[in-house]
Amino acid sequence: MGGMTGIDDDCVQLRREIHRAPELAGEERRTAGLVAEQLRAAGLDVTTGVGGHGIVAVVDGGDGPVIGYRADLDAVPSEDGGAAHTCGHDVHTAVGVGVARALAGTPGLRGKVVFYFQPAEENLEGARAMIADGALDRLLPDEIYALHCAPLPAGMFGIMPGTGLPGHDAGTVVTDRPEHVAAAVEALSTVAYPQSPEEYERIVADLQTPGGQLQTFVVANAYVEDERRVRVWVRAWPPERYDEVREQVRAIAGAGVDFPAPPFPAMVCDPVLSRAAVPHLGTVTETHAMFPFNGEDFALFLERVPGAMFYLGVGGEGIPHHSAFTPDERAIGTGIAAMTRLLRARQEP
Repeated sequence: MGGMTGIDDDCVQLRREIHRAPELAGEERRTAGLVAEQLRAAGLDVTTGVGGHGIVAVVDGGDGPVIGYRADLDAVPSEDGGAAHTCGHDVHTAVGVGVARALAGTPGLRGKVVFYFQPAEENLEGARAMIADGALDRLLPDEIYALHCAPLPAGMFGIMPGTGLPGHDAGTVVTDRPEHVAAAVEALSTVAYPQSPEEYERIVADLQTPGGQLQTFVVANAYVEDERRVRVWVRAWPPERYDEVREQVRAIAGAGVDFPAPPFPAMVCDPVLSRAAVPHLGTVTETHAMFPFNGEDFALFLERVPGAMFYLGVGGEGIPHHSAFTPDERAIGTGIAAMTRLLRARQEP
């Protein structure tokens, strides 16, 4: 990783300011205000209040391709009942602001870059709300990109051609045996959530192994809501496994099983665009399977626009979604530089 630029240093400070006062999904008023202020100061055309506290901001270079870039604003619930940025969205936001500032100051920019700073990713509601509020209708991108923090070495990128993150299914069981049903549903899981950095590293290594154990999986969770009701939540890949799991739950519980909606879609990255980004990213690894424990409502953007998400290695300590997670802030500058190169290159004729 190279030395800091002025934009990099500013964005590290922005990340710290966001990290200091995390806001849960749908409550990102302060975070959105900080972001909008910096984007306006950089000269972007900024629209706030899109789908809640979402922001759409445009770097306008005139006629040419329209490229989208999405970052997420919200924090996760913390163990003490508050909020914490243990998933890295503060890093995503800081990188997005840095890329916007870098492109706004680039002479000879061709086309437009549209930035979507999205609220409510953690509850999978923000992308749908922004899209319903016309975020993509105002200026539909030809392609769209995003980053997600990962426990890779700081400065390394991961591409996910044809893979990404699974969707999820959710249902309810009404039963006289709630504890038995919950235990039996969880026993359907084929992979367990890692409980240590070492276990997490083994999962990450398996993702990078062609033909590894995560080519197909089920992660099933269930909790007893009351003396008669069990909530069921499933991530699975490939999508056809959801029908199989629903039938297994019905076999366990009998009558009283309700899956009220279709499964939320998986986020699948375009393989051509994923690989086309490699020359602009620097050090790259490739995943060959879905990471089984997280979903992403960037999936809804990718249903409308071809694109890709990339893992940004943040090194540091701990693993995402755990209280000890501490990213290496030098990765912010690496992310800004790589995404700026990529978005600029995608605007070339």
